[in-house]
Amino acid sequence: MGSKIGKKEAIAAPARNDCVEIRGARQNNLKGIDVDLPLGKLTVVTGPSGSGKSSLAFETIYAEGQRRYVETFSPYMRQFLDRMDKPRVDDIRGIPPAIAIEQSNPVKTSRSTVGTMTEINDYLKLLWPRVAKAFCPSCGREIRPETTQSIADQIFRHFEGRGGSPNRPRAIGVNRPYLASENVVLITFWVSVPPKTEPRQFLDFLQQQGYLRVWIDNQIVRVDANPKIKRLGARVQVIQDRIAVTEENRARFVEAIETALRFGKGKVNVVATVEADVSPATSETAAATAATTVLPFSIDWHCAWCDLDIRPPTPGLFSFNNPLGACPECRGFGRTIAIDLNKAIPDRRLTIKQGVVRVFRGAEFGESQKDLLRACARKEIDINVPFEELPKADQNFVIEGEKRSGEYTEEDYEHDRWYGVRGFFRWLESKTYKMHVRVLLSRYRAYVTCPKCNGGRYQPDVLNYKIAAGVYDRRDGARKAPLQVTLPEFQALSISDARDFLRAIDISLTDKTAQMLAGAKSNA
Repeated sequence: MGSKIGKKEAIAAPARNDCVEIRGARQNNLKGIDVDLPLGKLTVVTGPSGSGKSSLAFETIYAEGQRRYVETFSPYMRQFLDRMDKPRVDDIRGIPPAIAIEQSNPVKTSRSTVGTMTEINDYLKLLWPRVAKAFCPSCGREIRPETTQSIADQIFRHFEGRGGSPNRPRAIGVNRPYLASENVVLITFWVSVPPKTEPRQFLDFLQQQGYLRVWIDNQIVRVDANPKIKRLGARVQVIQDRIAVTEENRARFVEAIETALRFGKGKVNVVATVEADVSPATSETAAATAATTVLPFSIDWHCAWCDLDIRPPTPGLFSFNNPLGACPECRGFGRTIAIDLNKAIPDRRLTIKQGVVRVFRGAEFGESQKDLLRACARKEIDINVPFEELPKADQNFVIEGEKRSGEYTEEDYEHDRWYGVRGFFRWLESKTYKMHVRVLLSRYRAYVTCPKCNGGRYQPDVLNYKIAAGVYDRRDGARKAPLQVTLPEFQALSISDARDFLRAIDISLTDKTAQMLAGAKSNA
């Protein structure tokens, strides 16, 4: 008699929603295993070599998840995507789209740091352009690209509800000087004067373009009044409009700013005047006041006060592995190969007469020792006192020479000027085509901190960008003064200080990308 069990119908178990069900996996050396993997939890597959870990994780689970995900695309899209073979398995249920992260050993180079190995620097070079503020390296004012609307808003914000006087000035934005008491302003832009151009000829040209007034020597000059100007400067301020700052004139004011920016190549000046036609001849005090209220603006990464351009913020600028951001002296390494004075003068307890400069002791360069002794005699430097006990000025004379900086010429050598220890090695480096000179120099060279970036690895343009944050003292919880740090200064902070600094950064609620970068960095 046959078994009744074999005649029963097979009932499929309902699929569970909280796990991936794998039934009959036979890929490679898997022997028809059944396993349930919970979703939303970390599952670790372990076992000895050859037990089938990769066969289960990659060639079964990942392959099936990736294959089903690719099948959701159109046939046209599938031809551009990599597809894996269907794994040998009876059934897989509840599997979501899968991704696989390939393990790779990081490549360590001489530029590698903790930040590059952990990819923290990748977050920083994206965070800094979005959050950092630019400051002029000359005057320290904040630099930001202006717009026509932002310029107008700053001017109108100052005159809003105005009833003050010069004794009660009001600031315009950040680091803006104070306007005069009246609300009449001149909108001007710079025009370059061609070389060897007569003033009358240039003023006629402006008149042909429809401009009748220019701002010269703190006064308004009409170009059609035959002014007695003997010589013009390299550029002249042309008056685009003279307007009262009122709400009724806002549209005209904005239009004048736009025109001035277009003809002024992205730069415009707003001059606040006490009277319409004030001149130094009429009132020196009023003219001086007008001269101090010239407000320059620029729509580029440009300090309008110093007429200085800075490099715009890009991710490449904030990476020392990029030629755009690397220090040009050390090329992003933070150190250079140079003459180590500790090797050139190894024992400073010796006197100059005893040969404190090691390279001067031999017969080959003994003539330099004689030059040093003659120079010390002229400067009345005691050659019988230990070098470390000599005054600092005398030590610098021995090391740097009489010129202290710059290259020595044949004329200097003919006049018996002391070239210094550094000057001697500079002369020696000009003879590196000789093998024995290269060998000699290698004995006195060492890695030293880059004098250009002080070990920061970045070029000077990176230092123009700083992030400000109000941090708290971990000892008493008191709020400290807002701290502004550059990228090299931030990377020199300790881990705890860097975390506290990132948490204190004021990031706009609308900038989700910057919030994500700062959060990922503080949690790294």
